[in-house]
This record gives sequence, structure tokens and C-alpha cells, in this order.
Amino acid sequence: MASEHWTEALFLRHPEAFLAILESAWESGERQSKDLHAVFDRFGVPAAGRVLDAPCGIGRHATRLGAMGYRVVGVDLAPVYLARARELAEQMGVSDRVRFREGDLRRLSEAFPESEAPFDAAVNLWTSLGYYGEAADDRILQEYAKLVRPGGLLVLSIVNRDRVVRHHAAQAYEAYGDFVVVSQERFDLTSSGMRNEWRFFRQRGEDLEHVVTVPIAHRVYSLHELIRLLGAAGWQVEAAFGGLGMDPPSVDSRTLVVAARR
Repeated sequence: MASEHWTEALFLRHPEAFLAILESAWESGERQSKDLHAVFDRFGVPAAGRVLDAPCGIGRHATRLGAMGYRVVGVDLAPVYLARARELAEQMGVSDRVRFREGDLRRLSEAFPESEAPFDAAVNLWTSLGYYGEAADDRILQEYAKLVRPGGLLVLSIVNRDRVVRHHAAQAYEAYGDFVVVSQERFDLTSSGMRNEWRFFRQRGEDLEHVVTVPIAHRVYSLHELIRLLGAAGWQVEAAFGGLGMDPPSVDSRTLVVAARR
């Protein structure tokens, strides 16, 4: 029997642990979605265009884009996050323009009947690439290409590998609501792989109750590697930035954002 992948352990078996992180990031989705709107405008995505947000988490971008007039479909692996996304979309009054469905990035096109494609744009945000290795990332980028129309746009945002090398911290401690995450992080120069251990605790008064420990491994990319990967999957890179605000990329940029044309 194959061993459980860390994404299954964290997003499917213990989704409440990462849900606390998603909820804490909810407010940031407002500014980031405004930045995305500016990116879409710059690269010709129609004002009421169809947008694929995958993975979408609890819909912090999908719902805001829907409020701006885009027609959005969000896809995620975790039913718990999708349920929360639908609840938030209902609260924001955008359920008529934003829909959510379950799906795996590695088989993304299988989540859609042929009649629902193509999209004018797709977004992959918050370092949601690199979970399954480089070969899988190539397949994932090809899956987006199946769903985006010719001339359509892919906006990809990931952590900047070069900044990780320069500023890597071996330990971190963060609180998200009543959850505390203690992480041990190791960067492997030979593979550009992060080998982390995340320990999740729930606050019980003055005590911490251990919930789950998840070993997390993911591949991080420098800009030239990401451009090569996109090209191999059939995407033409139009521009690269150091964030969704379209500032120039640098070694110290926390994220890399690439806009690529189908």
C-alpha cells in the first residue's frame, strides 16, 4: 500500500489545521485580488471574463474576483475548504458568479465537462506548485493549458527560491487564531527541495494540545527554472514580477509572479 502523501494528511485528514492558516489570510485576499485585476487588465483578460482559480482554498481570491464582475470557478482538493468557500461566497452575494468544485491539480481537466472550457485566465497562487515534484509540475501546467483558451493567461505566484537560499530560517513559530504552528525547515541545495516538519497545536487556555505533525516536502524554483518549466508545458512567458503588484523581480523578492500566455 502506497504511503500517504503529505497533502492528503494535511488537507484531507486534518483540514482544520490548515484551515486556520487560510482563515488568517482571508483579509489579504482583498488587496491581492485588486492586484490580480490590474494584472488581468494589463494582459487583456476581458472585464467579465471566465477565470479558473486552482487551488482556491476558501475562495479568498475567487470571491473577490467575482465581486469585480469576473465569472470564476474555484477548484480545490479539500472538501472542507470548498464548503467554507461556498459559505463565504454566499455571504458576499457572489454565488451567481463564483462556483466551486473538487479536483486534483494533477488531473485538473477531469474536473470539468468539455462544455465548460475554455477559460480566459487561470491563477495558481500562494506557492501551490512543487508539491509532487518537477515531473508532476510539468503535467499540472499542461492541465492548465487544456482549460485556458488560446491567447489566454496563466498567473503563477510562488515563493522565490533565491530568497530562500539567502534568508532561510531553520525554525519558525506562528499563531493563527487558536492554532499554533511550530516548524523545523531544511533546504536541500542539491534538489532545491524544502524538507519541513510542521507541528500543529491548539491552544487550550495556557496549554498547547498537539493536533498533528506533518512532514512537508516541496520543490521551490528560481525564475529561470520557472520560465523553463512553463515553456516545456507550452506556455509563453510574457512578464515576470516580484509580486502581484507587478514590481520588478529581485533576489530578495519574497515571491515570483509570472504571467504566461497560452
